[in-house]
Amino acid sequence: MLLTASCAAKQSTSFMLGQKLMLDMRFYCADGTPAQTCKTPVTTLLPEFAGIIRQGNIGGVILFAENLADTRQIVELNYAIQQLAKEAGLPPLFIAIDQEGGRVARLPDEVATRFVGNMAIGATYPRHHTAFAEKVNQGIAKGVRLLGFNVNFAPTVDVNVNPENPVINVRSYGEDPTMVAELGSAAVAALQSENILSALKHFPGHGDTHTDSHTGLPRVEHDLATIESVDLKPFTHAISQASPPAMIMTAHIQYPLLDDTRFTALDGQPTLVPATLSHKILTGLLRQKMGYEGIIVTDALDMAGIAHYVDHKNAVIRTFNAGADIALMPYAVRNPQSINAFWELYAQWENALVSGEIDPDMTKASVARIIAAKADFALDEFTRQSLPERVAAASKALPVKANQETEQALAEAALTQVYNHDVLPLAGSRYVLVMPDDARCEAMVGALGRLQAQLELNCLALTAITADTPFPSLSNADALIVADITPQHSLAEMGGMADLSVWRNKPDKATQSLWLYNLLSESHKSQVPGVFVALRAPYNIARYRDVADAAIATFGYNVTVTPAAGGESQQARGAVFDALARGLLGQTAMPGKSPVTIE
Repeated sequence: MLLTASCAAKQSTSFMLGQKLMLDMRFYCADGTPAQTCKTPVTTLLPEFAGIIRQGNIGGVILFAENLADTRQIVELNYAIQQLAKEAGLPPLFIAIDQEGGRVARLPDEVATRFVGNMAIGATYPRHHTAFAEKVNQGIAKGVRLLGFNVNFAPTVDVNVNPENPVINVRSYGEDPTMVAELGSAAVAALQSENILSALKHFPGHGDTHTDSHTGLPRVEHDLATIESVDLKPFTHAISQASPPAMIMTAHIQYPLLDDTRFTALDGQPTLVPATLSHKILTGLLRQKMGYEGIIVTDALDMAGIAHYVDHKNAVIRTFNAGADIALMPYAVRNPQSINAFWELYAQWENALVSGEIDPDMTKASVARIIAAKADFALDEFTRQSLPERVAAASKALPVKANQETEQALAEAALTQVYNHDVLPLAGSRYVLVMPDDARCEAMVGALGRLQAQLELNCLALTAITADTPFPSLSNADALIVADITPQHSLAEMGGMADLSVWRNKPDKATQSLWLYNLLSESHKSQVPGVFVALRAPYNIARYRDVADAAIATFGYNVTVTPAAGGESQQARGAVFDALARGLLGQTAMPGKSPVTIE
């Protein structure tokens, strides 16, 4: 049957719209469980999502930890998505993941190496320059490519000049924009050398904020000179390189000196436009002034930095007209009711394209960029081999042994002795340990025990303390080792070795910090050497400088928890803790240099 001109135009409009949408499918409840409480993970390509991709001409999806169980399952899911696109006559999909390394990593540890994270890489920069940025990101790329991913939303090149930054901190390489620029560009080149599209984030910079854009709308009050020399520098540098980033991700963040336009928010209040919705920032600055020719993708549009201020329909229309090529997570499909709501929104976006409410010239140029990138990075390559061949190749190679070796080398190279009043390396054999949780206790005790026999180790988890918890006895101790994670970590980061009730009932951070300070004060008075270890952001070392005899920064805290032989108990181990144990006992140098200022 021949298509009429109007029908052909409608097909073309639907295709263009769909290619500009990247959906998540984290949870789905076929029984109609309300979207807000639906927590059933999607681990296969459900017919409901297959229908949306096929009918909506969807151009991309993003997968999260809940979607990813093991190597076979991940390969099968990604293969099914690409096979569906092929059978539907669609271009292959962008299949994206947030596998930054360190604090943000979605793949199971038994599948892919997490690595220590960006600030640890920054700590190696004076000695190793960009070597670890290259090795780590090439290693990440090899792993995700074997699994069928083709986009990594990394690296984070926000310049962390704010010690109170709640969302970036150790996800940043540090506070020096030149260093961040060089390491970020090296990471981009490494990812893309393995045919993984890199998405530099979060433009125009999230490094000096007190608010997390997942929960609110941050504002950066920098003057233009600081914006140019600090916030924008990593992006400007990356764009100028031989391998510029295939994607740049926008930030839901206000920059008054870049755009002081106001709009009426959902609450009726005049609100400064965030970068994600700003034509001046995305088109005027990034496209025209900075000369970026790649794909602009939004940060997730269901984050509070957008969703609390603009409805779903207008968030997509506004960001497309601002210059974004891809709307990431424009609406969460969680149950049959939300599928209906999605199609209502889809019709509104499609009508906006037909009517010209969404700029048609920008849309055509945008879709051309998307299709060109899919061809340049050969996204159809994954299904050129059979599914059994893909499963076999990934199962054989993962986890990559060289990546595990790089992780340990990075942990040791980043280990930083901030100060030492002649108490390191530790003497004696009786140590009292205080760790953030049971998993870190297990990892630290195990790491020390593997290095030196006959150690007497007593470890207390911070999750077990209250304001009234008595201090562990130091009367026979040769040293006190206190380790802390700031900002406070989540239940998911505790390695599954503490139940929900323990996590909910743990003391707040201020109570923990006061208890730790008083404990270190007690050890100082008792002349028991006290060592403070900052396991995440190192800024909190300053708080304990007058009561701790030595301070160490690791910039990471991850452990892998696995069942012990026979399945009777769990064991936790992490590269950071193995490196820390060696440093404490003097079996390795601590050569790192903090890439952020510790007062």
